[in-house]
Amino acid sequence: MKRSLINTLKILLFIAGFGAAVWYFLPWAEIGRFAMSTASSRLSSRGMRIGWSDVSGEDEGFTVHNLTINGMANFTFSSVTLRPQILSSILSLSAVCDISFRGGNIQLGQVMNIGDGRVLLTAGREEVLLENLRTTGEFGISGYMSVNPSAMRIVRANARLNVPDSFAQNLGMLRNFLPLVQDGDTWYIRRN
Repeated sequence: MKRSLINTLKILLFIAGFGAAVWYFLPWAEIGRFAMSTASSRLSSRGMRIGWSDVSGEDEGFTVHNLTINGMANFTFSSVTLRPQILSSILSLSAVCDISFRGGNIQLGQVMNIGDGRVLLTAGREEVLLENLRTTGEFGISGYMSVNPSAMRIVRANARLNVPDSFAQNLGMLRNFLPLVQDGDTWYIRRN
């Protein structure tokens, strides 16, 4: 009995070591290029365009350089780094990825600086959850959002918005498209 337990532990240790070695030496740049190509084809079927200049490998992830996303709103980023969270993905049975970005801008009628930021993305079949979302620019957002990808609709959200004064007057009009709520001088994206 003791011998079979020791052999089982050795096998588990070997599998864990092998898995860690494979994870460490994955060709992240090639995985990133494949992921971006797949994202491009899926987004184009929803009327959005995505472009980038290069993809480079990082520790446990990849970085997309000069990323642009064009749809209802246009986004540009100097760089976006994606780090898949394998253990969290296995435990939640969904794709989980830590995403950080630099030099972001959004164009909603006028160009506004998003700055740098980070979000934890969990992509399931029925919803895409953006947790711990935060940005540092003049167009700032902090909180969470859950989006139904097939309907392209915000299902749940509680995120605080900071926008330039020159854009704040447009938020009232955007209530027709987004679940925007004003509390004093502060705007939120909220839906329960």
